[in-house]
Amino acid sequence: MERPEALAGDGVVLRPLREDDAPAYAAAFRDDPELGIAIGTPTDPDEARIRERIAADRDGFELAITADGSGAFCGVIAIHHIEPDHGRAEVGFWLAPQARGRGLGTRAVALVVGWLFERQGLRRLEMTTTPENGGALVLARRLGFTQEGVLRQRDVERGRGVDIVWFGLLRDEWRQSA
Repeated sequence: MERPEALAGDGVVLRPLREDDAPAYAAAFRDDPELGIAIGTPTDPDEARIRERIAADRDGFELAITADGSGAFCGVIAIHHIEPDHGRAEVGFWLAPQARGRGLGTRAVALVVGWLFERQGLRRLEMTTTPENGGALVLARRLGFTQEGVLRQRDVERGRGVDIVWFGLLRDEWRQSA
């Protein structure tokens, strides 16, 4: 699956990450010590690691979330665990602390979900989070994702077992809600 050059709508622009996003990306983790735990990173990224991720050729991709036409970095949408033969992928997201509480995450995820279903032909999207990540739980339900279960102590994050809440959304469900 090719990464889009830009997706825009509803006051949101999603664009490929750039090297000059690295300072704001790293600052989000410094500004919110719980962010890395909430999204399941083994350690908080520093600028050098972020630049390596941007340059790496890997399965999946990340897009910078920007708003209001400014182009300023507000967070990330990640598309990963892409399974073209099964027509599915997983969507993840996070916002820098100063970008939260304005509906930006919902609008950004909705934008990429529509693109994945309508332009990439996927039939199923998944989203996972921890039970403590209230913002992600609300967003998933708001966009029509169905909670399909809780996988008890599925992952080990920063030395402790954590439960994972699993959500799924089918293309036909998305079309009916849109």
